[in-house]
Amino acid sequence: MELLNKREVEILHLLHNSKGFQNGQSIALLLEVSTRTIRNDIKKLNQIISKYGARVVSHKGKGYELEIGEEDAFEQFYVNQMTKDSSQIERTNLIPEDNHVEDQIIKKLLMNCLTDTRIHQEELAEELFISLSAFKSYLSSVKNKMAIHRLKVTTDRFNGVKVTGNEDKIRFCISEYLFNHQSIEVYNDIFPENEIKRLKDITLQVLLRNQLKLTDVALENLIIHIEITIRRVLRNRLIDHPIRVTEAFKDTKEYKVASEIIKEINSTLDINLEAEIYYITQHLLASSRLYCKDIDDKEYKTIHSMLRTVISEIKEKTSIDFSNDQQLIEGLIIHLSVALKRIEYQMNIRNDVLHSIKNNYPLAFQLAAIASNKINDLTKLRIDENEIGFLAIHFGVALEKKGLNNQIVKKVLIVCGSGVATASLIKEKILNYYGQQISVVETISFAEFNQALLEQVDIVVSTVPMDIVSNKIITVSPILSNKELASIKRKVIEENEEIDKINYRNIFKKELFIKNIDLASKEDVLHFITNLMVKDQYIDEYTKNSIYERERMASTELSNLLAIPHPLDNNMMETTIAVCILKKPIVWDREKVQVVIVLSVPKDKQKIWEIIFKQLYYFLIEEFGITKLISQYKYEDFIRNLSKYKEKSI
Repeated sequence: MELLNKREVEILHLLHNSKGFQNGQSIALLLEVSTRTIRNDIKKLNQIISKYGARVVSHKGKGYELEIGEEDAFEQFYVNQMTKDSSQIERTNLIPEDNHVEDQIIKKLLMNCLTDTRIHQEELAEELFISLSAFKSYLSSVKNKMAIHRLKVTTDRFNGVKVTGNEDKIRFCISEYLFNHQSIEVYNDIFPENEIKRLKDITLQVLLRNQLKLTDVALENLIIHIEITIRRVLRNRLIDHPIRVTEAFKDTKEYKVASEIIKEINSTLDINLEAEIYYITQHLLASSRLYCKDIDDKEYKTIHSMLRTVISEIKEKTSIDFSNDQQLIEGLIIHLSVALKRIEYQMNIRNDVLHSIKNNYPLAFQLAAIASNKINDLTKLRIDENEIGFLAIHFGVALEKKGLNNQIVKKVLIVCGSGVATASLIKEKILNYYGQQISVVETISFAEFNQALLEQVDIVVSTVPMDIVSNKIITVSPILSNKELASIKRKVIEENEEIDKINYRNIFKKELFIKNIDLASKEDVLHFITNLMVKDQYIDEYTKNSIYERERMASTELSNLLAIPHPLDNNMMETTIAVCILKKPIVWDREKVQVVIVLSVPKDKQKIWEIIFKQLYYFLIEEFGITKLISQYKYEDFIRNLSKYKEKSI
């Protein structure tokens, strides 16, 4: 079998693990060579991998993509290339954390946990078609991955290679690596014939009998965990729960359901899971519900009360008010009733759409981060970025309802002193003119109007002069002329007009556009750029600390060499953006980053924040502007070219 050289291996890694196209300039920057060298490498690479049913295809305007025609032949070739002796190939940060070979080692070890099988290093290396030295070179990384789950990988002459740790952590890890996000029907070759189907029938019948409705995904996850529990119990691998937990569980509906499931399993399959009743109860408690009525009243009230504080915090930090969005509140109650238990019980969960949420719904993710930070303060439970991503979906829905194409839907109150017919005419005329940009809340008489109603709407259209002074009030004639409609229009779209008036030269400060800085770490970069912003009084110490706080909650690295740090809370009155282009890429958290853009947007201009974020993402990532920014653009070039794409992202 022909061996690839180091750079060809790195290119193959990038393309094999990429979820989209890889631009030639981006690859060149990552590997620190010219695009011409990359073209030549790919030409040579194709000559070899074509023999194994694959090829690298160049798509004009998009980049390179790996096409695989013969999966089995290519995968065997790929594994062998990736597992050459570490003395021949230096492991690089370009290899993603979910590296194929490392994951295969972990899966083999966990499968042995499930079946209680012993295996030695030589046998495991042989099963994976790699040398013993290559296996040992991967072991350190495998141990690090297992440490994330609070598990150890141990090796000795007598017991071989095995995973050790708390039983609940072993089970969660087995679920994560072996059974995550697949239909349970595919596991009939692992478990006894028809056992999965019978478990599903038993569980579903008990749930229906007790009127406990789970989502389809939650039901399948529960069955997989019951199956894992069966395999471990049969090998006398049991979980101990603290007394305070078991006493609390006994008073729940889920405990009763778990007890019935266990009795049915014992009766039908002759398997005794009585010792695991608390473990199954725990999973039922942490399973996603369909409706609020499936949540305990006390728990519902507790979460509802907490959400009032959370929504108040969001309004304070972003000026976005969700206090009247009952659909959002109900959705968050359902989600948090499960998510908080997952976090409390340390039940890890992976969010496969996290990357897409971060990139496509940046404001929703920011709101979720603010919410998570407040929930952490109130519950002392730390919410990781996977859970933040799930919360962001709820805020994304709420934001979509608030507006169309990034516009806030304005709530309009019509006050008319001329009768119902005139009020109806004004209402229809406004609705026909603005469509989905507004929502007419109500039409009332002048006598019914008061200050409290003014606080609940965005615009008051009145045919009667008001004593109350407010920029929300527009006085019109009963017939509503075109000139008056235009006056209302200015109120309706004032936010978008503000966005259209964004002057990039004013917010991207020339003195904060820094190129070719030689810094070695994320901490060095954040320290350098935030100190510069503080020195020039573009941010204060509070906002600087909030940037660090936001970064600790969830990484702001995106992809293709870009990170966009920003604060959770902002004290500043002026929008300011700093651009720092490093001399060489650094590892931010998991990915390489060379362009760092720090956003400081006032709390009352969050819609502008989202527009700018999407504008940057579209220009730098989708249009490959990041490569030109690194290699060519000076400040004026960047501002001119970024402005060209303004319309595309709005």
